[in-house]
Amino acid sequence: MGHIIMPSFAFRTSLSEDAGVRSGFALNEAEILAHLPKVHSLREGLEGDVAMRVGSDEYADTVGDLLYALGVTDEPGMPTLGIRLMKLVGRDWREFATLDEMLEIEAVASHYLRLRSSNEAEQAAILAELKAMVAGKAGVWDALQEAMTHHLAFSPFFTRSVALADRITLDALFASEQLPAEPMRYFDQRFINYLASHPERLKDIHWRQFEGLTAEWFQRGGYSVELGPGRNDGSIDVRLWNADAPPGAPPAVIVQCKRQKRKVGRVVVKALYADMLEERADAGLVVTTSDISPGASSDVSARAYPITTANRAQVQAWIEAMRRPEAGLIAGAF
Repeated sequence: MGHIIMPSFAFRTSLSEDAGVRSGFALNEAEILAHLPKVHSLREGLEGDVAMRVGSDEYADTVGDLLYALGVTDEPGMPTLGIRLMKLVGRDWREFATLDEMLEIEAVASHYLRLRSSNEAEQAAILAELKAMVAGKAGVWDALQEAMTHHLAFSPFFTRSVALADRITLDALFASEQLPAEPMRYFDQRFINYLASHPERLKDIHWRQFEGLTAEWFQRGGYSVELGPGRNDGSIDVRLWNADAPPGAPPAVIVQCKRQKRKVGRVVVKALYADMLEERADAGLVVTTSDISPGASSDVSARAYPITTANRAQVQAWIEAMRRPEAGLIAGAF
């Protein structure tokens, strides 16, 4: 493909939009630069005020680098459609196609996506041709559909429209008490994916987002969850019931969330135990971005408190388990 010559500010704006609509984040120029690798080939130009000459493939790879940094994809860069298909099929791809045949499949599939993107009537005939090319090859059509779905969603060579109102800011993860408004959702999947790629930033998220993250984990685990109001909650952040608990039953677990750098001390543990007795809960759980202090741990052991701790490492394991890169892709049926 050719090259594009534009002022650096125009490239920054374009990257903000292209990476934004494909990640679901409303990104500003500073965030774009912050998430590019330090040694990225375009960094020097993007940081300045100059005219830049950028190849189309280099630009697409830069969008892919940003999507990877935001936790949206599993690898940096922008793979070709053929490479996406080869990776999905695995080493077995040579069992159904030679390299020339694979390149032909890629060419026809790319042509179909261009027709589809512009809603051309010819797309139906090309799709039928594409299906015929992989007919009788077990699993290949499914893999090709997935490859096309990802390529259509992530490549800047195709138009993707996401309303600005449907995007979220990265800053909200660190500065906002606002949690998802949808029922049965407590923490945004985009934030989960981001934190999986940036575990060092877990300690910096807003305390209310940390409570939402905890509630989201247990809700996905099958518990009935009650997330407290955040403020004036009587020190109980989350209540958990087993799915088969009858109405009005005491909670199975009450949870205290501590997003902090220092270790959780004895006062927190003793207060949680008092709340357990008051609520007639079976157990207590401290969830923290740090860990429990030796003194608090000693109290739990010596007094046989039914209290456990999910420390930073455990919470990070939750995030990894909930991570769903490439989640939310909507490209329609093929």
